Amino acid sequence: MKLNSQLLPDLLFTVHDVSRVLKISPASARVLCSRYAQLGQIVRLRNDLYILAERFPYITQLECYRIANRIQVPSYISLSTALNYYELSEQMYRNRVESVARKRSIEYSVRDWQFKYRCLKSEYYRGFTLENGVFIAEAAKALADIIYFCSIGRYAFDFHALEWERLDWNKLNQWLKLFPLQAQRWWERHGSFAKT
Repeated sequence: MKLNSQLLPDLLFTVHDVSRVLKISPASARVLCSRYAQLGQIVRLRNDLYILAERFPYITQLECYRIANRIQVPSYISLSTALNYYELSEQMYRNRVESVARKRSIEYSVRDWQFKYRCLKSEYYRGFTLENGVFIAEAAKALADIIYFCSIGRYAFDFHALEWERLDWNKLNQWLKLFPLQAQRWWERHGSFAKT
């Protein structure tokens, strides 16, 4: 039997979904998913999370963000990906989605896509909303996340690519106060070009 979008209409599915739809045991569904992934009929995104291979090349930007939210839970879209979503940055990475997560920093490669996660302590893990079914940072918080990771040497970003006149400076300053003094001082030293 071929798995298809009529059987599995949702974008993503699990072994449990296959078991329920085909009315087979979870163990049989796990073997079936493994076999279909090897045959290239389904794409394994991570342990027990799949998408139909026929759908993967046609996913939209929002669907890609939903996938990123599901690959690592909890997480939210942030950094340059969020700034691109809000059309605030010209710096864009092809087939890469950047997120902030609470568990760990990790990268998942799925075919020609990269899903990158940067770990953020619980006290800084905020400033995101649910928009169009996607957990995504507010624009100013995405930039504050970038500044924080730059301040600790774990991120590189071309600040000249930003559309500064469209940014809410008050919100950015509020978010930066949440982060350690090191991030605020880094921004004082390196962010002067943004005000010119």
